[in-house]
Amino acid sequence: MMRRGVALLVTLVIVMLMTMVIGWSMQNLDRAKGVVEKERFLIQSGMIIEDVLSMLKNSPEINAVVEDNTSVALFTLLSSASMLPFESQGYRVLISLSSARGKLNINTFGENNTTRARQRVDYLANFLSSKGLNGDLVYYILDSMDGIKEDGSYRSDLFFNDPTLYRDAIVSSKQMERILLDYEKKEGIDPFSKLDFDKIFFYDQDRTTKLDLNYASAEVWEFVAGVTEERAKVLAQEAGMYQSLEDLGLTPEEKRLLEMFDYSFFEPVISVHIDVMKEKLNGTIEFEYDLKKKKAKRFVYEVQN
Repeated sequence: MMRRGVALLVTLVIVMLMTMVIGWSMQNLDRAKGVVEKERFLIQSGMIIEDVLSMLKNSPEINAVVEDNTSVALFTLLSSASMLPFESQGYRVLISLSSARGKLNINTFGENNTTRARQRVDYLANFLSSKGLNGDLVYYILDSMDGIKEDGSYRSDLFFNDPTLYRDAIVSSKQMERILLDYEKKEGIDPFSKLDFDKIFFYDQDRTTKLDLNYASAEVWEFVAGVTEERAKVLAQEAGMYQSLEDLGLTPEEKRLLEMFDYSFFEPVISVHIDVMKEKLNGTIEFEYDLKKKKAKRFVYEVQN
């Protein structure tokens, strides 16, 4: 009797172990299947990027914008082709086009070797202060785009908190987020509730970029011209056909503030946003495309299950 009981117990243990092994194997199989599907998704997404780049390079509409060389032509293109959906081999793709120069490049504040540039930095510091963010934040930002200094002549103590943030430029919103988090730890001030930096700034190590006033958002207008929130909304809504300062109807003081920044009324650089979807996988691809040079840069790619 005892032997049968022991045999039954051994059998149960073996069954349990087999069940665990089979379950573990099935989990591994599911994971392996997921990896294969994700790799296939990545390959297909890469092919979609190539197709989109080819389309941009050979597009008659884009070539027409370059030949016309006016803000009206660019505005017409982006208004008529702002969203392009299509489906291929079971993949759903949505392409969105917009201006890549509707915000200020935060790295232009790193150029402080002229009176105009220093005025720009002082203006940034005053603006941040008006939003409840003290002067130390501007030092964090400047230190994060000036690289490592052998003499240790930093403006802030950011180096002691996170020396990896000492680079030649701020190149992404994620990097900016880390800077703001370090500032929050030190000052006890939540910068994210005070100001949405991504609505005013973009992040490119090329400091020669200009703001295209035909695509400036209300938040950008409020910053660069010091206008009220209501006036900023009007300037943003009426944009698209601005050709000169006279079209803006700014006051002398608003013009003076705007002159601190590098701007134009025609910047033929677009932002391309691609959403790729298939079953449970979703991919997001973003990059800039220079219509004149026919070159793409600043690729960002994310895949989510």
